[in-house]
Amino acid sequence: MPRVHSRVGLFACALFILLGALIIPYAGIQADEALFSTPLFPHIDKHLQLPLRPHNVPLMVMTYIGSLKTLFYWPIFRIFGAGPWTVRLPVVLLGALTIFVFFHLARASGGPWAGAIGAVLLATDPVFLLTNTFDWGPVAFEHAFLVTGCWFLYRFRSREGPDARLWDLAAGFLCWGLALWNKAIFVWALSGLIAGGVLVFWPEIKRSLRPRVVLAATAAFLCGAAPLVIYNLSHASVTLTENARLDPRSVAGKWIQVENAANGASLFGYITGEEWWPNPKASQSLRGRAAIWIREHFGEHRRTGFYYVLGALLLAAPWWWKYRAARFSLVFMAVAWFMMALTREAGASAHHVVLLWPFPILFAAVALASLPWRPLAWAVVAGVIAMNLLVVNQYVVQFERNGAGDAFTDALYPLSTGLDAYDDRTLYVIDWGLYENLNLLHQGRLNFRIAIGPLGTDAPNREQLEEIRSMLEDPSGLILDHVREHEVFPSVGARLERAARSFGYRKELVSTVPDSNGRPMFEIVRFVRDVS
Repeated sequence: MPRVHSRVGLFACALFILLGALIIPYAGIQADEALFSTPLFPHIDKHLQLPLRPHNVPLMVMTYIGSLKTLFYWPIFRIFGAGPWTVRLPVVLLGALTIFVFFHLARASGGPWAGAIGAVLLATDPVFLLTNTFDWGPVAFEHAFLVTGCWFLYRFRSREGPDARLWDLAAGFLCWGLALWNKAIFVWALSGLIAGGVLVFWPEIKRSLRPRVVLAATAAFLCGAAPLVIYNLSHASVTLTENARLDPRSVAGKWIQVENAANGASLFGYITGEEWWPNPKASQSLRGRAAIWIREHFGEHRRTGFYYVLGALLLAAPWWWKYRAARFSLVFMAVAWFMMALTREAGASAHHVVLLWPFPILFAAVALASLPWRPLAWAVVAGVIAMNLLVVNQYVVQFERNGAGDAFTDALYPLSTGLDAYDDRTLYVIDWGLYENLNLLHQGRLNFRIAIGPLGTDAPNREQLEEIRSMLEDPSGLILDHVREHEVFPSVGARLERAARSFGYRKELVSTVPDSNGRPMFEIVRFVRDVS
C-alpha cells in the first residue's frame, strides 16, 4: 500500500507538469514576471551574449525582492535563451518539486491517505497551478522554500535525542532564510510558522532550546537571508521603512480574496480574457477543442467550491483535532493572512493570498483522511478534484476563445518581433508593462528608455518638460505605448501629445499591434515637427 501512495505522489507531480505545459504558450510575458531578469540584461551590444559569470547582479532587484531568482535563471538563459518556455517551464518544475515535498510532509503529518489526497488536490488547484506557471508574484520559490523548510524540520524532530541531525535543522532554516531574501513578504509566512510552532508544537520546541540548536538554526537562517540583511545594513533598513505600512481598516474587505483564491476564481479576467470581451476566436489547437468539448458537455465552471469544503471540514473537529498538522495549518493560515491583510496594498490579489498555500490543502487532506466515513471522504475528494479540473478547463477555454488578459496579452509577441526592425532606434516606453518583458525577450539588445515619470502628471514641472522635449527631439526616437483604452497609467499618451503640440510636434502612427483576437493593444508612434 505505501508503494501505491508513492505512485500517487509522483502522478500528482506529472499531472501538474502536464497542466502547466498546456497553458504556458497562451499568455504573453507579464512585466512583473520578467522583473527578475532586468539585472541580467542591461543594454548591451546586440552581438553579445550573457557573460560566463553573472557580473554586476545586485543583492536586491527591488527593496523587497532579492536577486535569488535572477541568479537561478542566469545559466538557463545563457544555455537556452530567453522566451516564454525558458521563463515558465523552470517554475512549473519547481512547483512539481513543491508538490513532491508536500506529499511527503502530508503523509508524515496525517498518514498515507492524507499524503495522496494532498498531493492531487495541490496539483489540480487552479490558483496554485496558474501562479506557479505564470510566476509574476513571484511565488514559486516561496512555496518551495516554505514546504521544504517544514519538511527538514520534521526530519529533525522525528529523530529526537542523540540521533537528531543538526544538518536537517540547519537546512530547514536555510530554506526559510532564502525565502525571506527572495521576497521579504515571506515575513507573513514566518509569522504563521512561529505562531503555529509555539501554539501547537511548543513541547518539542522547548526540548530543542539548547544553545547548539539555537545557534545552528540562527546561523543557517542568517546565511540564507544574508543578502537581504547586508542590503538593509547598507541602505538604512530600506526594506522595512519603505514597505512596512499598516492599514487596519482594510483587513475585513480583503477576506473576499481568500474565498476567490480557494475557489480558483481569482484570475479570470486578469490572466485570461473574459467571455464578454469583443472578438472571440475559434479554437485552433487540439487542447482548445478538447476543452470546449468538455465545457459543452459538463458545463461552465468558474468556482471549485473548495472554500465551502474547508468551512464544512471545520465542523469535523472531533476527528481531525488529534492531528497537530491540522491545527498548525489553521493557526498558520489565520496569522499569515492577518499579517498580509494588515499590510497596506497587500492581501487584495491572488499572488499574495496564494502564499498561504499549501496549508489550506494540508488541513483539508488531514481532515478528510481522519473522517471515519471513508466512502464520504473519497466522494468529497473526487468531487473537489473534478471541480478543480473543470475550473482549469474553463481557464483553457477562455484562453482559447477570449485570449489573455491585458497584463498578459499575447500581443507582446508580435510587438517584440516587429521591434527587430528598429534595433538602431531609441525606444521610449511611456506606460507600465512594456519594458521588463520586451527587454527580456530581446536580451538587452534593444535601446529601451523608460519615460513614464514625466508623463505621470497633468502639470509637469520644468525638469519634466525638458525630459519630454529631449525625447521629442531625438531623431531616432520611437514611442511605445498601449492603445488608449488599455493604458495601465491612464492618459500618459494624451499627456505626451499635449506636451508635443506645445513644443510644435505632431504625432504620427507607425503601427498598431493587435492580440490574437484582433483587438488593438499596442501602438508604436513617432513625433515630427508640425510645419502646417
